[in-house]
Amino acid sequence: MNKADREHLENLVALGCIACRTKGLGHTYPEIHHPRAGQGASQRAPHSEAIPLCPIHHRLGDGTAAYKGQYGYHWSPSLFEGTYGTERELLAKTKELLNGNG
Repeated sequence: MNKADREHLENLVALGCIACRTKGLGHTYPEIHHPRAGQGASQRAPHSEAIPLCPIHHRLGDGTAAYKGQYGYHWSPSLFEGTYGTERELLAKTKELLNGNG
């Protein structure tokens, strides 16, 4: 990982979960989600195309009552995207925010 990648990932962490922001839930500490759409088999997007998602919105979701109505991408991509937007839409919003346009 080069310096630019490290800085970008640090900026994503500082931004917080994009799904929580979309729902007006404020800043939550994110994990880094690398979209696979448009990538080859078993490949993920580069760090520059990553999306910040908290653990609930990244991988946990509505598997228990504690997360009722909150969907993790890896728990159910279709429910996640129906609730928060597609990976492409969230990536665009993330880039807007990082560029000071959000």
